[in-house]
Amino acid sequence: MTQRRLYQSIAEDLKNKIAEGEYPVGSKLPPERVIAQDFGISRTVVREAVIMLEIEGIVSVRKGSGIQVISTNTIQMDSGNSRTETALRLLLSEMEKAGPFEMLQARQMVECMIVELAAKNITNEDIAELEAIQLRAQHEDRARDSSWDRDFHIRLAEATGNSVLAVLVQLMWEGRSENPLWKNLHSHIEEKDLNSWCAEHQLIMDALIARDPASARKAMWAHIESTKEALYNASSALGDMYDEDPVASGAI
Repeated sequence: MTQRRLYQSIAEDLKNKIAEGEYPVGSKLPPERVIAQDFGISRTVVREAVIMLEIEGIVSVRKGSGIQVISTNTIQMDSGNSRTETALRLLLSEMEKAGPFEMLQARQMVECMIVELAAKNITNEDIAELEAIQLRAQHEDRARDSSWDRDFHIRLAEATGNSVLAVLVQLMWEGRSENPLWKNLHSHIEEKDLNSWCAEHQLIMDALIARDPASARKAMWAHIESTKEALYNASSALGDMYDEDPVASGAI
């Protein structure tokens, strides 16, 4: 079972328990650590499942109050599907539903290969445009707007000279931008991590300028590892709220 299907399965199980009255509206779900133990899963998966329930309007997470059940009705979101849905739409839809860590795993595998090819094929024009994005990143309010991050990775993929790879990376980023789980976690990422990403982009740039595929791959791998860590830290911060035991904290 994939990470995405696992957190969705856990969320569905919790929704069923709520619908059946085991956790009625007004009650609280067990703390994150208890849910993880009961299902025999990691706390990261529990966090993604609870975020999904929060987005659907079923639970509310507040520090000191734990995970409160507020509704048994799921908020219906427009999936954009139709009878004439193309394979492209299906692919983007899957990316929009993927767990954040699942998406990062895919990006790491794909973009590390892409940056190797880019280091072999990159032109001076490509380098100039990537440097312009880097310059913009250094002057933007990174806590507010990280479009430079997306632009850098998409432009880098275009530097491979392979249009299929460029479209694939763009699809991955479009899927990320529409992914509610990613949006939730990204809003909790600290500015220092965004600053670090900008510096890591420069290390990738240095390898590209040197036309060094091995160093470029190493720099990209390290960059996405750093992103994973920042995302985990953000989920841990949210996990502190999810893990609040109302009885132990004296909230009830």
